[in-house]
Amino acid sequence: MRLSSPTGPGATRQERADKLRRERAVALTMRASFPAVQQVRLELQFGGTPNEPAAQAHVLHPPARAFFDFPCPYADCDGHFDLSDAVNGTLSVSARQSAGVLGCNGLRSRDRASKQPCQLQLNYRIIATY
Repeated sequence: MRLSSPTGPGATRQERADKLRRERAVALTMRASFPAVQQVRLELQFGGTPNEPAAQAHVLHPPARAFFDFPCPYADCDGHFDLSDAVNGTLSVSARQSAGVLGCNGLRSRDRASKQPCQLQLNYRIIATY
């Protein structure tokens, strides 16, 4: 018997949140991954859709987990924004800042039949203090 993936279209928001929580729990700390970093601030601004979610900011200190995957803020969407490559790229070259744009990779429940992607865009900024 094959079980459904916790990130597939049949997974509930709670199952996806549990998966992210487990992945965060096993991630190394910021101190272990980036010893020279004192603080990382992630500023997340959303756009591209009507009724855009509020902006978010996350500040990570050395004891925090080096985990940079965030669920789409729409409750009915199964997507996420993985900033791991962007953060790792920024911190590995000791850059103070970087910015970019990512699109949500998920489907919203209202659009599941048409397979229309979420279309939410994330404008992110990474600010590092060494």
